[in-house]
Amino acid sequence: MIDEWINQLTEQRVLYLLAVLAIAMIIDFFSGVLAAKIKQEITSKIGINGILRKIASMILLVFFLPVAFILPAYTGIAMLYVLYVGYLCLEIQSILENYKKMGMNTAPFRQFLLVLKELINKK
Repeated sequence: MIDEWINQLTEQRVLYLLAVLAIAMIIDFFSGVLAAKIKQEITSKIGINGILRKIASMILLVFFLPVAFILPAYTGIAMLYVLYVGYLCLEIQSILENYKKMGMNTAPFRQFLLVLKELINKK
């Protein structure tokens, strides 16, 4: 039964999306630490809070993998996609905010994301 779930998740590429999300979380964490170091606002309390938030988020995201199979048909897989893509968008926004704090120009990235959003909405 578990093998069937994993095969179905792999076929739907949900696990790949979760892996991309994990990579984005890592980039967000390290870019946040670097931005805090540059702005000389780095504290252990903020760092620990960031780590705990990332761990709690990942636990929540993984928790919904088996929950997706309780829902009928492919609504569970659709729920996972919405959850993961939404969370990925938030992580990308956070990464861009960290880069902006470091003094980098994020306007080209934001423009690219707007064009991508418009392209997705047209389909």
